[in-house]
Amino acid sequence: MNDLARTHSVAADHPMLAGHFPGHPIVPGAWLLAWVVAAAADRRPVCGVKRVKFLRPLAPEQVFECALRESDDTMRFTVTSGGEVVASGSLQLQAKPD
Repeated sequence: MNDLARTHSVAADHPMLAGHFPGHPIVPGAWLLAWVVAAAADRRPVCGVKRVKFLRPLAPEQVFECALRESDDTMRFTVTSGGEVVASGSLQLQAKPD
């Protein structure tokens, strides 16, 4: 099943950017992954990260979107911005009740 999750951007004055990195801030990968997990959890509970690959930095104010694809107990994700892949990976989903 395909689902295009909400689009988002991080405000340039967000406190997490203060030390990441001075003079050339980028959105921390841990924050981006937490955002993806929250987007996936809107559909089904997430119980872990199987894999994640960060391919390019994401700047403050840069709009991004996350495509999600659910298959059995896995949710694959791709985060894109401006047509380029920022991050991709897969999440372990909680098993569906019988």
